[in-house]
Amino acid sequence: MRIKSTSLFFIGALALLSAQVFPALVFAGDIVRLKAGEIRLQDTSQILLREASGFKRMNQEPKYFIVQFNDRISEKNKALLSQQGLEPKAYLPDDALIVRGEQRAAGMTGFLPFVRAVAPFQPEWKISAELYESTSARSELLVLSIMDPKDVANIRSELSTIAGLKIKFVGQQTIIVRTSRAEVNQIAKIEGISWIEAMPVFVTFDFEIDADNPPATPPALTGYESGTRLMNFETAWQRGFSGEGQIVGMADTGVDSGSTSTMHPDLSAVTKGYAMGFGSSTWEDTNGHGTHVCGSVIGNGRASDGKIRGGAHSASMVVDGLWSPIMDNLAFKNDFNFLLGAPYKDGVRIHTNSWGAANNLGAYDTFAAAADAYMWNNPDMLILFAAGNSGEDKNRDGRIDENSVCSPGTAKNVLTVGASENLLAEGGIQKPIGQLRDGDKKWGVEPIKSDTLSNNPDGMAAFSSRGPTNDGRLKPEIVAPGTNIVSVKSQHPKAGKLWGEFSKDYVYAGGTSMATPLTAGAAVVVREYLVKTHQLTNPSAALVKAAMLHSATDMYPGQYGTGPNQELPTRRPNVHEGYGRVNVDAGTNLVSTVLVDDKTGIGLSEEKSVKVNVGAGGSLHATLSYTDAPGAATSSKALVNDIDLRVIDPSGKIYELADRKNNSEMLELSNLAAGDYEVIVKGINVPQGKDGKQPYALLITN
Repeated sequence: MRIKSTSLFFIGALALLSAQVFPALVFAGDIVRLKAGEIRLQDTSQILLREASGFKRMNQEPKYFIVQFNDRISEKNKALLSQQGLEPKAYLPDDALIVRGEQRAAGMTGFLPFVRAVAPFQPEWKISAELYESTSARSELLVLSIMDPKDVANIRSELSTIAGLKIKFVGQQTIIVRTSRAEVNQIAKIEGISWIEAMPVFVTFDFEIDADNPPATPPALTGYESGTRLMNFETAWQRGFSGEGQIVGMADTGVDSGSTSTMHPDLSAVTKGYAMGFGSSTWEDTNGHGTHVCGSVIGNGRASDGKIRGGAHSASMVVDGLWSPIMDNLAFKNDFNFLLGAPYKDGVRIHTNSWGAANNLGAYDTFAAAADAYMWNNPDMLILFAAGNSGEDKNRDGRIDENSVCSPGTAKNVLTVGASENLLAEGGIQKPIGQLRDGDKKWGVEPIKSDTLSNNPDGMAAFSSRGPTNDGRLKPEIVAPGTNIVSVKSQHPKAGKLWGEFSKDYVYAGGTSMATPLTAGAAVVVREYLVKTHQLTNPSAALVKAAMLHSATDMYPGQYGTGPNQELPTRRPNVHEGYGRVNVDAGTNLVSTVLVDDKTGIGLSEEKSVKVNVGAGGSLHATLSYTDAPGAATSSKALVNDIDLRVIDPSGKIYELADRKNNSEMLELSNLAAGDYEVIVKGINVPQGKDGKQPYALLITN
């Protein structure tokens, strides 16, 4: 357990708990794995229960406990807990649940044969490591994750007793307060709070750069300006798939004039907007970022005679304007039920977000967990987030360092997007990246230093954030062109020019901000294809995501060839390109592919299989993806339900990854013997299923 300030701990429990922290050990169900440390709960549970009966926290007895099981958590045993009056609230690895109930019931539960240990959920387990760094009296914003909405009123009342604390926002899942770090230990004692962390600053993920002076006349159009050509949109458009009948949502700085009656001619498909920024009464775009993003999704190209269009230009869009004129930045109610609730009711099923928090990189935090929770509760809504622009070569080895993905892009269920290079040799920014602002410090070693931003479509943008997450999950999962992308210019007089003007109607820009809406446009088109061609009235988000990953193009080995500076060290999937660059042609041409959208799913130790026949020398390509239950922000591991993909060949040989971290898996097998192959999905661990089951999507191509 990390211990940086004993002033934040309950002294009575400190010695007992800190003595029972162990390195990662061996047996499932033996260790509880928290961000605060790894606890052998069995050795301390009775002591903690006795201590809990001897004092009260904030004038109330403990009502949240950790119950650890002797084996995988079954629905039968969860039901027995419920009969004791204990309500499961969240999963903790390994094989433990945070439950809500009375201490008497928790004590009785300790005698059940399937229970290894029971202990009160301790205050010090709720506190983010960053808050141990000081006990400063300086006031700052803190985010409190709430275990259960029915505790909100009581938590709010208890918070009001803390001197100097001001409540700034109250939602179903979070409360935001302004207070000093010296008060964190008192806040942590309040029952119903599950996690406390510093409030992140959300920013747009356009890569900030000093624009070059524009040429006297715009460069001649090549067809690559919008980024759609490298993603093979045009073939899908020719087949009749351009987003017709689909509604896409976007949360950003706003769009153009903020009025559908005076919108830029390219953005006539914007049908509605919501002003969600603090202090804002409009969703107009005084920044320019949101308008550019919008154009990459649904721009119709009217101002360019159809030459610069968004990927899903036949779809319609609902806009969430998040810009706050008070803060002159993104500032809004940080609650996904608020942010996505109205657009969902409007029919939005793909929602794109080109923003995030560029601090605490790789962390599965409150907002990542909240994004996962929204998708778990609304499994037909696919949310996209930009990975961030924190890619740097700090160790100066000629490769971009790992572990720089930003929240909420660290969430499991969202489709997280990195930026590859567009193909544009004129216009925008053409300087070597080593000559950009802070370029020598961030990218000062060859072959990165001399590379330009849009000269090789098989290369990654150097600034694009890389995975893995802190718990080892693969992010980003997919990439799209994100350098020198031309899209719609906001006509608002205050709007910026981003990477420079292309014309009076369009501007250049770059960043994972630009890659994400192009990917969202692709997801809209793929969803349209699934509805129209495969007669899937309401495909799950998991199926759309699986189709995107399944059909992506591997960019291996990247733009620098092979050798010591090879950009992509392995074939897909990897933590640089994910499963590869979006390929809309392949994603709308799944004619020889088996598609399974199992909305019931599988339970613990259950299996479902599909048999496919493969000819001699043939190949088999299978992709599994599922929308997982939200992880607890206090847990050191985000994955909750674990289901696996397995292939058995005619001889009985088994191919599997046995992945215990990710909720997407892919197997690509080639040069196979002829015969029947069995593709199996198996429930390895399903502690928080829907009626005990984990729904999933599966694609198989041979």
